[in-house]
Amino acid sequence: MSLRDLVVFLEAGPGCSDRLAYAAALAKRSQAHLIATFVSEPLVLNPHAGFAIGAALPDMLATYRKRTAAALELIRAEFEQLTARRSFTAEWRESNNQTAEALMLHARHADLAVLGPPAEQNNDITMLGLSERAVFESGRPCLLVPTDWPWQRIPTRVVIGWNGGAEATQAIADALPLLAACEAVHLVVVPEARTHATYGEDPGADMAAHLARHDVPVVLEQCSGNDDAGAVLLECCQAVDADLLVMGAIGRSRISEFVLGGATRTVLARARLPLLVSH
Repeated sequence: MSLRDLVVFLEAGPGCSDRLAYAAALAKRSQAHLIATFVSEPLVLNPHAGFAIGAALPDMLATYRKRTAAALELIRAEFEQLTARRSFTAEWRESNNQTAEALMLHARHADLAVLGPPAEQNNDITMLGLSERAVFESGRPCLLVPTDWPWQRIPTRVVIGWNGGAEATQAIADALPLLAACEAVHLVVVPEARTHATYGEDPGADMAAHLARHDVPVVLEQCSGNDDAGAVLLECCQAVDADLLVMGAIGRSRISEFVLGGATRTVLARARLPLLVSH
């Protein structure tokens, strides 16, 4: 099992260049096809758009188009430079006024979707932030990269949150193409007091054996139960200097509704390292 293609979603703003470089580094390591999708910011998200009237309206539209074109040209040039002498294949796409569901389809046609930090950590309203829920529903794993994360630091030390549930199982299966290339993988079992999951007699032992059969350098860590498993997972990440946290997103999602489990909510709000999330 290997990573064959990944899509990175880009938009004007902080962290965009590093996110593209990070995705390109992943594609190079896996020799995967890289799809860069630039998402233009809809005019309606401009906080000043509703105040332009009369003669000011054409000027505002011109400024908006000029700013969008400049941002696109800049990141497109960076894409061309990163992929000019590539050992992997790549393509450029532009998403202009596409719906959240349309953006989801970009993810469905790739093994992995790379996005910016979780919307819970971003004070600005962006198209990708609004579409994050839909991308989670794509059926593909999403890798959320913090704005200030060094692009050169692709996964080598990974923490996996394991609770015996279907979402965590799917997350591990989705992460396998990345895990086999890592130096160390910590399978962390943190029973949540409010969750009745099936851990087995020796929690995590069977999953650790499964990962080992896939040549994953796994270490099993069994933690005591806690009301906030997400906080424990983040502490483990800090302790081992992890560069990726893998977990299942427990929740019910629609465009207008997203109800998360406790661990998922904590991690999405507080994590300062890349997250590979499956739902």
